[in-house]
Amino acid sequence: MGKITTVGELRDYLAQTIIAVGNGMIDVDKAKNITKLAAQINESFYSEIKVAKVMTELGNVADKMGRLQINK
Repeated sequence: MGKITTVGELRDYLAQTIIAVGNGMIDVDKAKNITKLAAQINESFYSEIKVAKVMTELGNVADKMGRLQINK
């Protein structure tokens, strides 16, 4: 798989990793590291959604997903 650009592609990649572990094509430790990194990406998504929700509740315009500034 090349570049992952959507949440669906991330899920598909993780599913392919699970299958590859089951087939013995990927080492379990490598798969664990992949899932840890994917969890960090998902946590980032969740955090960005929470910020957007709070901004909207305060009557402000939320940044588009993926555009949240970290140095505001």
